[in-house]
Amino acid sequence: MTSGGRPEVFGRDVELAQLRGHVGEAAAGRGNVLWLEGEPGIGKTALLRALVTEAERLGCAVHHATADQLSQRFPLRVLLDCLSVHPQSDDAEVLGIHERLRSAADDPVPALAEQLIALVEKYCATGPLVLAIDDVQWADEASLLVWHRLSRLAEHLPLLLVAAIRPSGGRTELGVVRGEDRAAIRIAVPPLDAIAAAALAANLTGTTEIGPALLTMLDRAAGNPRYVREMVLALGRENHLDITGAHAEITQDATGHALPRSLAEAIASRLGFVGSDTIGLLRMAALLGPTFSVTDLRTVSERPVVALVGCVEEALTAGLLVESGSRLTFQHGLIRQALHETTPTALRLALHHQAARALASSGAPVERTGEQLLASIAVDDAEIDDWGLDWLVDNGRMLAHRAPECAGELLGRAIPPLSTRDPRRDSLRTARVLAMVQLGRPAQARELSERALADTHDLSCTAELSWYLAWSLAVLGLDDLATEVVENALRTPGIDRPWLARMHAVLGQVMLARGHFDAADAAVERALAEARPARDGFALGLALHVRGAALARRCDLAEAVICYEQAGAALGDAPENTDLRLTVLGNRMMLLFGLGQAGEADGALHEMLAIAERSATPSRLAAVRLSAANHYYTIGRWEDATAELGAVTELADRLDDPGRRWLHGLSALLAGHRDDRSTLRRSLQAAGSEEDLSTRSSAEFLLLAAAMRAEAESEPGSAVRLLSDALTEGKRFGTRYLWLPQLVRLAIETGATEIAGRATDACAEDAAVGAVPNIVAASQHCRGLLERDPTALRAAIELYSKTNQPPRYARALEDMAVVLAERGESASARTAYGRAVKIYQKLGATWDLRRADSRMRPHGVRQARGRRHRATNGWESLTPTERQIARLVADGLPNPDIATALFSSRRTVEVHVSHILAKLGARSRVEIAVEATRHDGEEARSGPRSA
Repeated sequence: MTSGGRPEVFGRDVELAQLRGHVGEAAAGRGNVLWLEGEPGIGKTALLRALVTEAERLGCAVHHATADQLSQRFPLRVLLDCLSVHPQSDDAEVLGIHERLRSAADDPVPALAEQLIALVEKYCATGPLVLAIDDVQWADEASLLVWHRLSRLAEHLPLLLVAAIRPSGGRTELGVVRGEDRAAIRIAVPPLDAIAAAALAANLTGTTEIGPALLTMLDRAAGNPRYVREMVLALGRENHLDITGAHAEITQDATGHALPRSLAEAIASRLGFVGSDTIGLLRMAALLGPTFSVTDLRTVSERPVVALVGCVEEALTAGLLVESGSRLTFQHGLIRQALHETTPTALRLALHHQAARALASSGAPVERTGEQLLASIAVDDAEIDDWGLDWLVDNGRMLAHRAPECAGELLGRAIPPLSTRDPRRDSLRTARVLAMVQLGRPAQARELSERALADTHDLSCTAELSWYLAWSLAVLGLDDLATEVVENALRTPGIDRPWLARMHAVLGQVMLARGHFDAADAAVERALAEARPARDGFALGLALHVRGAALARRCDLAEAVICYEQAGAALGDAPENTDLRLTVLGNRMMLLFGLGQAGEADGALHEMLAIAERSATPSRLAAVRLSAANHYYTIGRWEDATAELGAVTELADRLDDPGRRWLHGLSALLAGHRDDRSTLRRSLQAAGSEEDLSTRSSAEFLLLAAAMRAEAESEPGSAVRLLSDALTEGKRFGTRYLWLPQLVRLAIETGATEIAGRATDACAEDAAVGAVPNIVAASQHCRGLLERDPTALRAAIELYSKTNQPPRYARALEDMAVVLAERGESASARTAYGRAVKIYQKLGATWDLRRADSRMRPHGVRQARGRRHRATNGWESLTPTERQIARLVADGLPNPDIATALFSSRRTVEVHVSHILAKLGARSRVEIAVEATRHDGEEARSGPRSA
C-alpha cells in the first residue's frame, strides 16, 4: 500500500510514533536495537517500510533484506543480502567480501562475519545507518550471531538495528539472541481492531463505508492485515464485491459463503492479472530465494536475457518485483512463498533439479547448486538421480567444506538407495564423514567412518576414512582406539605415500598425548621420511608440529620454536591447511613468550588473529581467541583477555574437551583474581570434576583456579593436595612451572615442607633443560620461597619484569615483601609490598590484594591504598589504553582500524569502547570524541599530553 511513495499503515499510530522516535535518535547519532514481534501478516512489513521511509527522509543510510526458509541452510545469506554483497557493487570492500565468498575453499564464515561487522562500522563512521531484516525467524544461525554482535555495538554507534520476527517455533539460537539482548526495545504488533480493519478494507475498495456482511467476514481475519487484504482483493477479483458510491458490501451470492482457499492460494490467484509466461518465470525466480540477479534467473530458466525483458518489466510494473540495486526482490516474501508452494509438487521438484544442473554448468558456487539439488528431493520418496550422484562425487568434499549441513543432508539422502556394488558409494560416504568432521561432530564421524570402513573396497577411501576415524577417536579421548586404527591402516598394503605420512604423523600425535615420547619421536621420523618425497605439505607440517610439541614438553623451547617455524613453512598458504597452520602459530607464539621474546610473540599473535578472522573454521577461530586470551592474561591485559573469552564463549560448542577446559579454567582464574566467587564456582562446575585435573590436558588454569578457590575458602590444605597430586602425576611436565611457585608457598604456609622441597626440585629440573627464561624465573621464585632467600626472589622479579609478566611479577614482589618482613627489614618489605599493590590495583586483582594484606598484617606492614584510589567515572577513571582508544575514536577511526593501530583484535576494542562509554556516561562515539578533544585541549594548554 503506497500513496505518493509513502507507506500507509492503518491502526498503528502508537507503533509508528515509537519507530519515528527511534529513527530520529539514530539520525542524531544514538543507536538502538528494535524487535518488531507478531504473527505472520500482522503488519510488521508495513511498519518496517514506514521506518525505512522515515530513515531515508532524515538522511540515514538504509539497508534491508528479508529472510526465508531456504536461506537457513547457508551461513550469512541474510546479512549478505542485506548489505548488498554482490559482484556489481561499486564498493571495493563489498567486492572483496563477495570474492572471498566465491573463492574460499574452506569454511569462510568466521572471516566473512568479521568483514561484515567491519563494513557496518565503516558505514557508521560516515553517518547514521539503519539495518532492517524482515522475517528474521528464518535467518541462518551465522547471520543471527553477527546480528547479536552488532547489537552490542549499536549502543555506541549511530546504528539502528530493526528485526521483524514471527513466533520462532523454538529455535534455540534465535531465543538466545533475543534473550541476551536485554537492552533491545521490543514492540509487539497486536491485531488490528475492527475500526482499523474496516479502514484498511475501505482503502482497498476505494470507499469510506464497509457493509455489515463484509465486516463479519473481515472478523474471520482476526485482525491480521494480510488476511484482510487478501480477502478483499480475492473477493474483488472474483466479482464478489458490490461497490455503490462510497459503500462496499459483499454480493448476495457470496454472503455467508466460506472462503475455500488457503492464504497461499489467495496470493497465487491474485497474480492472475499477469501473463502466464511471467508467472512461469516468477516460479523459477521463487526457486532462488527472495532476492536474485537477472544472471541467476537467466541461468535457471535457460533463456537468453533478451527473452526475459518483457516478463521482468511486467512483474516490476505489477509490483510483484522491485529493484534492489542491481538485483531483483520479491515485493513480499509470501508472494514468493506462495508461488513456490502452489507449484505442483512434481513440477517444483523438477524445476529445482533443472536449476541445480543449470547452476552447476554455469560454474556457480557449489553451495548454490547443492541448495537446489537438496530442494529437488524435498519429499520423502524423492531420490537423487544419476546426474546428482555424479555431481556429488565430484563436488561432495568441496560442499562439505563450504556448506557442511547441506552436504550432510544431501549425502545422507543419496547413499542409502545405492547398491553396495555402486562405485560411487565409497566416495559419497567419505564425503559425508568429512561433512561431520567439518561440523565438529566426532561421534557421528566415528560411527559413519567405522561403517564405511567395514565394507569399502577403495584403497584411497580406506586411507582417508581411517584418517577421519583416528581424528574422531582422538577428539573423543579414545587414544587407544585411535592408535589401533592408525596401526591397522599402516599395515594395509598399497596405501599411497601421502596417506602413510599422515598416518604416521597422527600416530605420533596420539603417542605424544599419551606421554610416550620415544614412540612419538619414531612415528614423526617415519612421517617425515614419507612426507618429504611425497611433497605433502600437510603431512610434513603435522609431523614437524608433533616434533615441536614433543620438544616443548621436554622444555627445549628454542628447538621447538625452530620446528614450528619449519612446520609453518611446509604448510604454506594452502586454504585446506589453515587450521593446522593456526595451531602451529599459536604454539610458536606461546613458546616465543616463554623464551622472553615478547615482541616476537605479539607479532605471532597478531598474525594468528588476522588469519583466523579472515579464513579460519569456527573451531579454529575459537582456539585462536583462547590463545589470545591466554596471552593477554599473562601480560596483564585482563580486560582484553575477558573480551576474547566472551568471543570464545559464543563458539564454545565448537571446542573440543581440552579447549573447553582451557576456556573454563582461564575464566575461573580471572574471576578468582577479581574475587568474583560466584563466577569462579560456575566456571569450575562447568569444567566438571576436579578429581582428575592432574591427568587431563589443558587443565593448568583449572588447577590454579581450584587451588585459589580452596585457599579463598580457608582450605589451604585442599589446595596443596590438588597441586601436589599434579606434581606426583608428572604428566604436565613442561607447563607445571605455571603453578609450582603457588604450591611451594601454600606448602610452606601449611607446614608441608617436604612437598615444598619436591616442588622446588621439580622446577629446578625443568629450568635446567634449555634455560627457558619463564621457567628459570619460576625456579628462582620457588627457591626463594623455600629458602626464604631475597636474592633468589629478586632474580625472579627481574626475569618476570623483562619477560613482561605483571601478574607473576607482582606475586614475586608480594612473596619477597613477606620474606623481608620476616627478616625484620620492614622498610624494604613495605617498598616491595607497595609495588605489588600498585600492580594488583591496576589489574583489578581484588583477591590478591586481600591475600597480600592478610599475609603482611602480622608483620605490622600496611599499605595506605586510598591515597591513590582511581576514579570510577569521568575522564580520570579511564585506563591509559582506554584514553588512547578514546583519542582514536575522536580521530574518526572505526573499531577495525583502531584494532590495527593498537596491534589488537576488534573484540578487545569493542569492550574498551563499551567501558569508555560507561565511565564517561556517554551515549555515542560522538560524545566520546567531544570529551577526548576537550581533555586534549586542556592538556595541551597545561603541558605535554600524557596517558
